[in-house]
Amino acid sequence: MVRLKLAGLAVTTALASVYAVPALAQSDARDDVGVEEIVVTAQHRAVNVQDTPISLTAITGKTLSDSGVRRVEDLANMLPNVYIDDRNLRGQNIAIRGISADLSNPGLDQGVGIFVDGVYLGRATAANMNLFNLERVEVLRGPQGTLYGKNAIAGAINYISRKPTDDAYVDASFGYGNYNAFAGHAMASGPLVEGSVFASIGGAFDQRRGLIRNSLTGRRLDNRNGQNGRAVLTFLPSDTLEITLRGDISRDRTRSGSIQAFDDGVFTGSPLDQPDPFTRVVAQNRDPYAVRDTGGISGELNWKVGGGTLTSLTAYRYSDWDNIADNDYTALDILASGIEENQRQFSQELRYASASDGAFDYVLGAYYFHQQLDTDAHSIAGPDLGVYPYEVQGSIYADVTTDSYAAFAHGTYRFDDKLSLTGGLRFTHEKKTVVHSQLGDPLQLLLRTTAPRTISRGESNVSPMVSLNYKPGKDLFLYATFSQGYKSGGFNVFSISPTDDAAYESESVNNYEVGFKSEFLDNKLRLDIAAYYLDYRNLQANQSILINGIPVFQTSNAARARSLGAEISLAARPTRELTVGATYGYIDATYPSYPNATTTGADYSGNRLPRAPRHNASLSLQYERPLTDGLSIFARGEASYRSKVYFTAENLYSQDPVTLLNARLGLQADSGKWGAYLWVRNLTNRDYVIYKEAGAIVPGQIIESVAAPRTFGLELRTRF
Repeated sequence: MVRLKLAGLAVTTALASVYAVPALAQSDARDDVGVEEIVVTAQHRAVNVQDTPISLTAITGKTLSDSGVRRVEDLANMLPNVYIDDRNLRGQNIAIRGISADLSNPGLDQGVGIFVDGVYLGRATAANMNLFNLERVEVLRGPQGTLYGKNAIAGAINYISRKPTDDAYVDASFGYGNYNAFAGHAMASGPLVEGSVFASIGGAFDQRRGLIRNSLTGRRLDNRNGQNGRAVLTFLPSDTLEITLRGDISRDRTRSGSIQAFDDGVFTGSPLDQPDPFTRVVAQNRDPYAVRDTGGISGELNWKVGGGTLTSLTAYRYSDWDNIADNDYTALDILASGIEENQRQFSQELRYASASDGAFDYVLGAYYFHQQLDTDAHSIAGPDLGVYPYEVQGSIYADVTTDSYAAFAHGTYRFDDKLSLTGGLRFTHEKKTVVHSQLGDPLQLLLRTTAPRTISRGESNVSPMVSLNYKPGKDLFLYATFSQGYKSGGFNVFSISPTDDAAYESESVNNYEVGFKSEFLDNKLRLDIAAYYLDYRNLQANQSILINGIPVFQTSNAARARSLGAEISLAARPTRELTVGATYGYIDATYPSYPNATTTGADYSGNRLPRAPRHNASLSLQYERPLTDGLSIFARGEASYRSKVYFTAENLYSQDPVTLLNARLGLQADSGKWGAYLWVRNLTNRDYVIYKEAGAIVPGQIIESVAAPRTFGLELRTRF
């Protein structure tokens, strides 16, 4: 039984505002009593979220706006069995049901598929961009390989932007908070030619002074400095044809990714001993920096033909990254490293979705994905290493080319009004090629210079799924699902040598899931429950090890891993003014067998998987009430709980249970034309870490990343 801290909940209740659960967004029709019906496209056709045989959370754009969410990690604690590690801009480490992939190795594919308007992101560097003008975010738990492909073995996150229509509007916000934080957005949308051509364009910015101070350089670290823009153009040349063109761009220049020393190891008690991490002060000779540029364009065509819809989705995306960071985390100039990445991708998807008004409906599709990822991992040995009197650099170069082809089918047969069977199958063939070389320092001590070497691998996979569905009434839906997921193998591109390909094998999973979705009391109460069992083979696990004295990330295959658990989501809207919600997630994720987990023969069998807290829960309320004619009070907040979580497979480093409180209070016009809100996150100023492990350079050192302290501010919104 999970026990939330009653004092914390009392504070939130006293504020009369707790966050409404993401899956249970409030209806725009304020006079309608009941939980909003949400239509999703998780199965490539529009379906009520309560009629999908998937453990799915759908977060509407209104919910994102009401809760002041700017990035998906702001919602992480409210998504059952989802954990998001947001240490840096290069790529969020997202775990669903305890399964994740650390993308520090460019040769490793992600375990949670990230999609923007249906376009798969080959590198998840754009996943934590500013969120604005979204219709909804869909978070799918469990393998989604049949419809989404090989890199959705743990789940998928789909960002769906709002299409422009004949409804013309301008929407804008501006906010200011502590740490000199400025954030806002502006969006204009409407018809260019009434009834046939529509456009929207907008941009957002997010700036904040750093949360950590480097006492040696005087600079603030872990700041925010990002801007992004988005444009959509939709054509309706006829009643049967829709063409949508989309483009987005994002730019970040920060000193993010700061790491602090929890234990200074051999330097403890010396002048190099660092302050306590929670003072948010470091003494390091080098400030980190991070440069990120991402963007893309896509063209989507939907043509109603033959009673169904033919869809073509063509997309090009890019992601550029460059950073440097201290590796010894001291005042000494011992070692620093960084990665420069240039990623380009092209994808083409064709699919046909039949009409859904008969006994049988289906989706047929074909998919092609090409990615070129060029990396330069550079390490800088400083004079305090005792080898050279000056800084010397060594680099590892790797050009990774991926070509993936897939064909898939997915359909549902209805035996009668109550019983149906859903099945799907996806065939994938993939080839990866790596061109690898190294350029070392003059004495070849940091790295040995090697000539370019080309290695490649190819593999194929078939991923099936089947689900038996039963709907005894309009307010109850039950399902039992079996599915398989797959993630391709690859290369440890920073560990390749003339005699070692540094390859690892593909991973696979069998997923067994049962669940039911229900509504009661004339849709005033909604309850969804799912239980699952995941059996992983050759799970790809990441470790930080030293190669030639340089810290690198090494991917290997764990012998076995399993995860079993459940997700519960509840929402109620008993009155027009009040929305109540709660979520609970349980994860029992372990390695049943993981011998020889390290080069020294360590055995991790029986250990818990990283980023898999056994319990996670949230409790929420939202309250809106008229004060005068045309003016309402708005109160909202959230309480979330997460039990102990481990950060590495050896289970040496962890964070104890954490309870967090957020709140939001404001005044707004009933017409929706304006609103003013005070907000606070981490109300009790809880200190906790989001990452911890052993340092690779200083003996005995333990390093960690500290989560944000209490933040607060004022936000103004307008729509006209």
